Amino acid sequence: MWAHAPLLACVACLAWLLAGCAHGGPAGPSTAGTASASAAPLPAAAARVAVAANAPMTAMPPSFLGLSTEYWALPLWSSHMPLLERVLSLVRVRGDGPLVLRIGGDSADHAFWDPNRAPGPLWAFEIAPRWLAQARALVREDHARLILDLNLITDTPAQAAQWAAAAESALPRGSVIAFEVGNEPDIYSRADWAAITAARSLVASRLAGPRLPAAITPHDYALDFLAYAAALRRIAPHVTLAGPALADPVSHARWLPALLRATHGRLGLVTIHRYPYTGCAQGSRSPDYATIARILSTAASTGMAAALRRDVDVAHDAGLPLRMTELNSVNCGGRPGVSDSFATALWAPDALFALARAGVDGVNIHVRAAAVNAPFALTPAGLAPRPLLYGLILFVRALGPHPRLVSVSASHPRSLNLGAWAVRVGTRTLHLVLIDKSRRPARVLLHVPADGPLTVRRLLAPSIDAQTGVTLAGQSLGADGRWHGGAVAQTIVPRHGAYAVDIARQSAALLSVRVTPGALGTPPAAAGKSARAPGTRVAPGALGAPPAAAGKSARAPGTRVAPGSAAHAAGSGR
Repeated sequence: MWAHAPLLACVACLAWLLAGCAHGGPAGPSTAGTASASAAPLPAAAARVAVAANAPMTAMPPSFLGLSTEYWALPLWSSHMPLLERVLSLVRVRGDGPLVLRIGGDSADHAFWDPNRAPGPLWAFEIAPRWLAQARALVREDHARLILDLNLITDTPAQAAQWAAAAESALPRGSVIAFEVGNEPDIYSRADWAAITAARSLVASRLAGPRLPAAITPHDYALDFLAYAAALRRIAPHVTLAGPALADPVSHARWLPALLRATHGRLGLVTIHRYPYTGCAQGSRSPDYATIARILSTAASTGMAAALRRDVDVAHDAGLPLRMTELNSVNCGGRPGVSDSFATALWAPDALFALARAGVDGVNIHVRAAAVNAPFALTPAGLAPRPLLYGLILFVRALGPHPRLVSVSASHPRSLNLGAWAVRVGTRTLHLVLIDKSRRPARVLLHVPADGPLTVRRLLAPSIDAQTGVTLAGQSLGADGRWHGGAVAQTIVPRHGAYAVDIARQSAALLSVRVTPGALGTPPAAAGKSARAPGTRVAPGALGAPPAAAGKSARAPGTRVAPGSAAHAAGSGR
């Protein structure tokens, strides 16, 4: 159907140039990609996005978006706790469930409960009562829920149970929603751990953990999981047990069926991790090597999500939810110039919506306190927001109370990398997120079941590799964690039953509109009643309202009428 795409693109470009200013749209070249300023900008591509009035919808799970971090991050953040709480409020969906914070990751297999603060080996992280006090303050202030990762490699089930008991006792009741057994056992390497622990004997040390296993197979992990489950049942029988926190759920998909068969109903939450690309030392010719172009590719978002459908189906067939307790664009702490670029702000909402559509029940973005792939850093100067944080906030703003993911149809030339997502929020609000990850702008003809004004808020940056200068709806985050600058929103009215929306190249936009009654599962308008919003005053004589008495104006109570206006003259009796 796109045999005439070049002609359509030229027509769209001309229309865009003529209509862009009238609509208050962005100047595409000002949000430039990686092309030089002297390069001629590519013409706008025509695209069509549609949401049918009876489009299928899927309820998004509550607390879908959360964060993940390491045990050692909390002490580093403790001196910035009010600022951290402000950041967490930015990624918490209003009207949704509590924010889920998963603590563990690589540090989990280094972590030990140590109430007496006895000296330990350098590779170990000792969890002390002060750590629990910091966690308790965070949970109380933000009403967060915790997934605590347990040490599987250098600890024992009995010692892990002691840590679980201390956490259950010190933290607010019900705040620990799961204990996750281990971290990425599918890529465990005895050689790596032997290097970490060096010549220190685990058995001879105060940390009398087991000897390092030669390898961990699905069967080995299942046996370990059951041992931890038995120890934890006596401590916290009501808390869900999670696992196996696979590093590579695609290549190691056989782990899940084997674990489900062997754990006899003890597993309550299936957990996996995913990083589309790597920041570890590899040659640039590796297909896993992280670049901006690869972060922007569909392989990093919709392709990644599609590859996980088998794992989702295995979990759901067993009656269990599947949560991705670690997600980021690049692993190993990220790659400078890629993981901290504006490309991640466009990647994040696209990937999160794709994972929700694939059936994933929740996602925790991994935040290593000192890593370049973290969405933010807390420094002595305050908050250092990275582009990824803006992408997460855009995703959060697209959600709300009882969000339902709505099916969208889209058509556009292959040269346009356009993501289109829709969410119905509340009773009549429709949010759409349009993400243009290509080097050409898009002129989108939008068909939705609405006839009122549509509001557009844009996510922009100076370039695709920009690390600063990002704005969302015209505002940027300051070192104080607050929004600075005036909020900017564009209003578009429909013409001939459609909305014409310009999307600058390598940018995103959040669109909001009220759907017509009866569309997308909303209640139809009652007979004889209008579909106006509650509290809206109807002009006398309109929509069946009684006419105004002679000599009285139709203005709302308390409205001041400007002298000399028509309403003022009518009401004055002059």
